[in-house]
Amino acid sequence: MNQFTANLSDGIAMQELNLIFVIDCSGSMYGENIGAVNNAIRDVMSIMPDIQNDTSDAKIMISALAFSDEAKWVNPMPMSADQFRWNDIDASGGTNLSEAYDRLAGFLCKKSKGGMMPDIGGLAPIIIMMSDGAPTSPDWEDHLNALKKKGWFKYALKYALSIGAETTEAVDVLDAFTGTDETVLKVYNAEALRQVIKVIAVTASKVKSNSTSVSLSETGTDRQFSFNEQAQSQIADALSSIKDVEW
Repeated sequence: MNQFTANLSDGIAMQELNLIFVIDCSGSMYGENIGAVNNAIRDVMSIMPDIQNDTSDAKIMISALAFSDEAKWVNPMPMSADQFRWNDIDASGGTNLSEAYDRLAGFLCKKSKGGMMPDIGGLAPIIIMMSDGAPTSPDWEDHLNALKKKGWFKYALKYALSIGAETTEAVDVLDAFTGTDETVLKVYNAEALRQVIKVIAVTASKVKSNSTSVSLSETGTDRQFSFNEQAQSQIADALSSIKDVEW
């Protein structure tokens, strides 16, 4: 049994809540853009242990997937909020979005199938992508379509942060990832990025951790989307006061 599944004798349920960062570290992100990403994640990680301490219903697990010429998990296994440490990453190379989607799809499989998601029940993950939306892998849409077939991706709370995306086509790539332009944000400076990541990560973690474990059955589907809607509403309210952010 997973160490975070329900302890029936105590009547206490501790499910894993996966917070996943998907980070473009290609050459086009070099300089201020990747520096802003590094600083923002480090800042958010400094407060995540406090968020975990206020959370009794879920164990927050953090993962980061960085992609350029290839995609690699920064930490081989998801790590708890008090164990995760961020080491700055550099930017170079191409933007292999296809491999990033493949790696994410593998993560979102059941544990019995080699992934990181629970076999029964569980909380839908929170996924935050940061990119300038300019893939160099021509078949990225095919890989995204395969990713979308994963139930845990469909029910995940997904946000894409546009960092330096200069064309409509680039923003459209991020729209395709989240499925709606309501969860794609253009972020224009480092301070805005820091605040946006903090709002999304903290707010979503609080809302999700207050939910109960559900399966991807019809009933579970309704409840997963209900918690996503709650989180999106609260996040939108919190983001409304941040300058230099555009939907």
